[in-house]
Amino acid sequence: MAFRASILLPARRLVLQHSLTRSFHLRPLFTFRNAPIPYPTIDVCPPSTCACTPTPPGLDINHKLPLAGTKPPYAQHIVICTGRDDWPSRIENDEDPNLAKELKGLIGPKGQFHDPSRPILVTNASFPTPAPQPSPTASAYLFPAFQHVPHIDLSPSGLAHFVRSAVLAAPTHTHQSPDLPPPTTHALTAPVILICGHGGRDKRCGILGPLLQAEFHRALEESSTPNSAGAQVALVSHIGGHKFAGNVIVYLPPGFRVDGEVAPLAGQGVWYGRVEPSHVEGIVAETVGRGRVVRELVRGWTEWEGGNAGG
Repeated sequence: MAFRASILLPARRLVLQHSLTRSFHLRPLFTFRNAPIPYPTIDVCPPSTCACTPTPPGLDINHKLPLAGTKPPYAQHIVICTGRDDWPSRIENDEDPNLAKELKGLIGPKGQFHDPSRPILVTNASFPTPAPQPSPTASAYLFPAFQHVPHIDLSPSGLAHFVRSAVLAAPTHTHQSPDLPPPTTHALTAPVILICGHGGRDKRCGILGPLLQAEFHRALEESSTPNSAGAQVALVSHIGGHKFAGNVIVYLPPGFRVDGEVAPLAGQGVWYGRVEPSHVEGIVAETVGRGRVVRELVRGWTEWEGGNAGG
């Protein structure tokens, strides 16, 4: 089934045919400040019903600038599992083996697979690393494919194969080879919540990130919504907008349902900013539970048409 993604970017369109599980078209767009949100919404985050961890004082969070429209225009997101919760300011300067460094060398501005019309966000995450293998491997989550790749060969040929067969899996893409077999993947069927906790880059996210992570774990565990079952939460490296900490991305899988029906937010992602511990219970209840975007916190959203496929 055709699958189109739009992330609001001015007057530019791109197409990417995905071969892992289904096809989709990607149209990265900026979330314009006054653009209508194409999903169910709620204006204000509901107050927490419990005594949450207070937000630490003196973090210099920007509460003056509007949040809407501050989401960067990424077409894809690669989330690398590192088993750690903090990294150097530039993750490509981390210790070896360094998948982020290798990927940025391949798909970054000077890389052989770079495509400026398809901006790709690469972040590290606190998800656990794969079990040891005879040769060095890494693992990653891919969005909007909603796939977990448990083993990525870190040899030069293995990395090039991963990029061409999974990240740039498009028959019309100049760097893709149609006969390349895709890597082994596992479909993500539960929500994935990513929180910027990159203290090595900015202390605001480094302080707020772990607090929000703990609150999300608590709220998901205590939530009565069936959508909370199996939800994953991780800290990630820089996603942009430290001044709007806490920064949170909520990815909802293609089979995401509300009241038994596949929801409009299925297969999509919502970027939130200025999230405090007192907001977490409301985000779990409204976005994870009811498929609604919280307007007062939203930085942007994805519009991957066909994201409901497979529900």
